[in-house]
Amino acid sequence: MLFAFRRLFNIVECLVYLNKLRVCIMERIVLEVDDNVAKAWRTASVKLRQEIGGLMNKQIATIIDKKEETDIIQFLNELRREMAEKGLTQEILDDILKDER
Repeated sequence: MLFAFRRLFNIVECLVYLNKLRVCIMERIVLEVDDNVAKAWRTASVKLRQEIGGLMNKQIATIIDKKEETDIIQFLNELRREMAEKGLTQEILDDILKDER
């Protein structure tokens, strides 16, 4: 009976621990690299591959976020230029917004 209780306690303890872990669903992508990198990757340990994968995940996300931010800034600058060409300058826009208050 005591053994069953200890086993049940260990199972519950494990479930509580697993519940605290953040579940991150990873998806596989393919990247083209030069031959030396590909060979080194194939001979790398699983632990090293996981570490590199985590670093690459963060790096790619950072690059994509910056790219999207750059695209938005570029879009806004283009919009500002087009509006100025059509006669809507920053001064006119400020006056319109001032009148709205």
